[in-house]
Amino acid sequence: MITPGKYSVWFKTPIGEGAGVVEFAADGTLGGGDSTFAYAGSWTQQGEHFKASLSARRVEPGPPGVFGLDAIDIIVSGRSADDSSTSCTGFAKQAPGLKLDLELVRITNDE
Repeated sequence: MITPGKYSVWFKTPIGEGAGVVEFAADGTLGGGDSTFAYAGSWTQQGEHFKASLSARRVEPGPPGVFGLDAIDIIVSGRSADDSSTSCTGFAKQAPGLKLDLELVRITNDE
């Protein structure tokens, strides 16, 4: 189950793969990024089912994104059995034929 907080995100399409950090806020918004893209959007959780809608926009020069585009709108859904990680799939509205696979892992501050 997704709970508010920070998560590491690993993602891949047939074009490429990448990683970043995303923060899920209690108000249903999300934000984050990686070295070349910024992410912003919203999320919902209903039982074990998770859904997010977000935009990813290039903010720095760098290698091609995993969709080969500099601005994309993404829909992601998944199911989580625990509160530490979630596997999801999705697509970009601009490239609906390319499957996106994601893995979210909660970042904890256990010290």
